[in-house]
Amino acid sequence: MNNDLKRIAHLSKVNGNITTYVARHSWASIMYRKGVSIAVISESLGHDDEKTTRIYLAELGNKVLDEANRIILNNNGIPDTIS
Repeated sequence: MNNDLKRIAHLSKVNGNITTYVARHSWASIMYRKGVSIAVISESLGHDDEKTTRIYLAELGNKVLDEANRIILNNNGIPDTIS
C-alpha cells in the first residue's frame, strides 16, 4: 500500500514521504476540520477511546492540515480523482 501511495504522490506532484500513517493522519484531520465528530473519526480509525483520537489529531499542526486540504481536496471540497 505504501508503494501505491508513493505512486499517487508522484502523479500528484506531492513532495515528501507519503505513507499509510501519513494518509490516516491526513484523512482524520481533514474530516475533523470538515466537522465530522470525534466519535465517528475514532470509530473509523478503530480507536477504543476517543482520547486516543484527540491525541492523534493534535499531532498535526494547522500548516500540515492546510497543505493536506490543498492537495487532497479541490476548491469544492470534493476529492480530486487520480487516473
